[in-house]
Amino acid sequence: MGMLDNLLGAFLKLTDPTPRYTGSRCLVEKYAVGGCDECLQVCPHEAIDLSHFRVEIDDTRCTGCGLCVQVCPGLALEYALGPTQEAITKGRGQLKCSRAEGGGQEVFCLGRLTPGLLAEAGSRLGPLVLARGDCEKCKIGGPAVPEQLEKVIAEARLYYPELEVTVTTEALPGPVFGRRELFRQLMGGTVRVAAEVIPEPPRQLGFDEDAEEGGLHGELRLRRAAARRSRGEVRWPAVAVSDACTLCPVCTNVCPTGAIRRERDGDEFVLELEVSACTGCGACIASCPPQAMELVEAGREEVLAEEPLELLRGEPEWS
Repeated sequence: MGMLDNLLGAFLKLTDPTPRYTGSRCLVEKYAVGGCDECLQVCPHEAIDLSHFRVEIDDTRCTGCGLCVQVCPGLALEYALGPTQEAITKGRGQLKCSRAEGGGQEVFCLGRLTPGLLAEAGSRLGPLVLARGDCEKCKIGGPAVPEQLEKVIAEARLYYPELEVTVTTEALPGPVFGRRELFRQLMGGTVRVAAEVIPEPPRQLGFDEDAEEGGLHGELRLRRAAARRSRGEVRWPAVAVSDACTLCPVCTNVCPTGAIRRERDGDEFVLELEVSACTGCGACIASCPPQAMELVEAGREEVLAEEPLELLRGEPEWS
């Protein structure tokens, strides 16, 4: 391997780091019943360790494929959403992985695409086209990428039922840059790229309508924006509570996104659900001591409601 290849590889590694980890959103750190090992199971390079009751990523093994981000039910693992959202927009709904033939806008690996990114882009741009390389031989994401991508597309349709996505191995149109030209572009844009890889929720490209949602995770804002634009049957994950609920705080303690809240109102406690913050991870259901919760689906009006959904109100026997 030549010096240019070594420099390019080092630069790509620098600008495609391991995903950011937020322990407060990890079901392992939350001590949810049953825990979670989705990221461990999907990682194609054995780069993830859960033995210390948190996600630890070996950056010498991690290739930055993003598969762990796709499957994380609590959004504890994440990459910057803004740059990918921008690439899809610049490509007018067409995007390729870095190993695909042809030109056009690209993302490092299609394993980095999330349900929110696809749903929101489809709601603005119409049908999407995703081009991939030979995943069977790819050392970034590997053969698991196509199947995981189909799962992400299926979930995205829950938030935007009208979503149309074509996955192809054919080359996309657009300018093609050689490795030398690519390296010059990358080096010339070091400052811009370094700013892009900071994984903060995006505040751009159609988010004026979501300006009031500053506390909602970026991925959830994308899903909510898509649901707002949909005229189909939105099927957002939510939970329902039976009378067996004792209004204990367990569900609120294990919820990774703060979707479930328990408020005191005089002598009563009120259990509330912010539907748009629910990922359907099921941690509350598995952890509920009286098994009083179940996973259901919410519609567009409940997702866009300004007030949280009241699940249960009452005066607990232990109060």
